[in-house]
Amino acid sequence: MRFLHVIEGPDSKAAFALPDLEPQLIGRSTEALPITDPSVSRRHAEMTPDGKNWFIRDLESTNGTLVNDEAIEGRTLLQPGDRIKCGSSVFLFDRTPDDRIPIHTMEIDPTGIRIIHRHGDDDTDHGRGRQRDQLRHVIAGTELAMSDSDQREYLEACLDLILAATGGRSAVVIVNATSGSKADLMLARHADSASLAPIDLNRTLAEVVRQEGTSIVAESPSTSNASNQRCVGAPLRSREQTRGVVVVSLDETSAQTNQLDLELLHVLAGQAGMALEQRLLVNQVLVNSRLAAMGETVAAISHGIKNILQGLRGGTDAVAMALQRDDLEMAGRGWNVLARNLDRIQSLTMNMLGFVRNRAFDIERVNLAELTTEAKELLVAQTSRADVQLEIELPEDLPPVPLDASAMLQALLNLLSNAIDASTAGGVVTLRASYDFEKDLFFIDIEDSGGGIDPQVRERLFEPFVTSKGQRGTGLGLVVSRRILEQHDGALECHESNASGTVMRMTLPGNPTERDPADTDSPDPLDGELGVEFGEPEH
Repeated sequence: MRFLHVIEGPDSKAAFALPDLEPQLIGRSTEALPITDPSVSRRHAEMTPDGKNWFIRDLESTNGTLVNDEAIEGRTLLQPGDRIKCGSSVFLFDRTPDDRIPIHTMEIDPTGIRIIHRHGDDDTDHGRGRQRDQLRHVIAGTELAMSDSDQREYLEACLDLILAATGGRSAVVIVNATSGSKADLMLARHADSASLAPIDLNRTLAEVVRQEGTSIVAESPSTSNASNQRCVGAPLRSREQTRGVVVVSLDETSAQTNQLDLELLHVLAGQAGMALEQRLLVNQVLVNSRLAAMGETVAAISHGIKNILQGLRGGTDAVAMALQRDDLEMAGRGWNVLARNLDRIQSLTMNMLGFVRNRAFDIERVNLAELTTEAKELLVAQTSRADVQLEIELPEDLPPVPLDASAMLQALLNLLSNAIDASTAGGVVTLRASYDFEKDLFFIDIEDSGGGIDPQVRERLFEPFVTSKGQRGTGLGLVVSRRILEQHDGALECHESNASGTVMRMTLPGNPTERDPADTDSPDPLDGELGVEFGEPEH
């Protein structure tokens, strides 16, 4: 995407994005870019994209159009950095922000690279040992903040790091502490991990650190001895907000804290504040994404149920009217409408169960001829209503297929039902199967005689609630069928689709991975096991 920046004129400093494949009009008309320069004509100039290039032409404006101070005639190619003048306004035709600086990649023989130092290598320079130790603590704090541990695990590890960095005796972290309220979380750690001794927490110091948002060294009385105890407090800050406070009790033998030590604790506490916010934001994103997925699911299912209910209402009205008129022909037509929508209710219910359920499959060698015959018998009413012939072509030497018969029957019914719906009256749906001995793979092709799948729908064919059937589809059949195939260590794909029909191909291994029958799976969230993102329903 390119940009058009206004660098001179009444609209100076404005910028307009130039979307790919969308011509743009410079002028003061309602369909033009929103500029206010009165010296610009209503339809001054037009910018049109052509592949990666942009062209400009003057639209017989009053003052003409200049590119780099030269009046243009006809269609003129624009280059990044060109200055376009319309009236008293000057525009800069600019590159996208991500391609300002060209990058040249070079392939170099690895033996030609001399590695000087690696992160983590021992350093023999002890002249600045103290500073380097502190830098290592900062690096460790950064790596810890980037870990995927939960809030409690992170804070415990962070306290251990702070104790090691400061030489403290004990540390307490108070998360989301506010004046006059209890802490959301309070954790304590001793430098001696085996110690369970009580810790004297100076709440006054913690409150001052929280209010001022800065790190402080202070002394306070101790309940364990008569001498004062030196403590260091630092805020856990992120985006100008204090997320909590950490207070470190220093060891009496190392209680001399200099400015560099205080700054180190301030940095480590700041890292902790940002890490806590990052974990909070991640949790919020997960919750929001699940709520969004739930909302899209409910909306899509509600839409499908509404269509089914409308069909049922129409069928019952037709039957009721036919009974009043004693018209058996009208009653038959109404009953056909009812039967179709009852089939849709059954299909929607079974696919929703398959969508959210994840059970262990009972894999056994199955005669595919028997399974496909059963599927054909269950679809007799649908093929009759659609005036479509269903043919099954299986080789006589086809060996038994290892599969879960119940699950595979559901996948076959989904795919065959789709093929019947896609075929025109008088058409043929064909199921073919073959076995590749070398690859040890079974192939099951289902071919319809429809007009093919729209390319835009085909790209999203296996997303939940995406369908090419319009109001007749729910968009779950293919998702559930692919999941069934994948749980067989197989695959489902749109093998071919053109104006003469579509071929959906199922691939099954001759020897699938053995599973422990006791290894059952619990139901997955709608946005989990499927590994897909929800798209907008296309019905």
